[in-house]
Amino acid sequence: MQYSPKLKKAMAKIEAILKEEDIAGVVVLHEPGSAEILTKLDPSYSCASIEDGRLRIKGKRDRDFGGDKKKQEEALKNTSNMLKNLGDISGVTILGIIDASKALDQKLGATHTDLGSTSIEEQNN
Repeated sequence: MQYSPKLKKAMAKIEAILKEEDIAGVVVLHEPGSAEILTKLDPSYSCASIEDGRLRIKGKRDRDFGGDKKKQEEALKNTSNMLKNLGDISGVTILGIIDASKALDQKLGATHTDLGSTSIEEQNN
């Protein structure tokens, strides 16, 4: 897949809305030949973040919550709920899309040769 200024611009708007409204989300955008994904797991109620492409949960009471057990428990509960809902809802949706894609490819005899993506460095140059 190739870089799409249109998708990059749209995704920046969506990311700004998620930040402004302090909510998490998983968003995939597409136009022919291009796709863009955003996974935002770090609203203020969450102790999750994505760092160096890996999911990280910061849940240690002393280090991450200044020793406050109530704040720790609330953040972990909210994070667990967030991950469960995002995972279940997007998982069911994606599995349906995968099944539909396979069925359509089989019916059309389609093959997909360009399944790669551009890097951030390529996109920003």
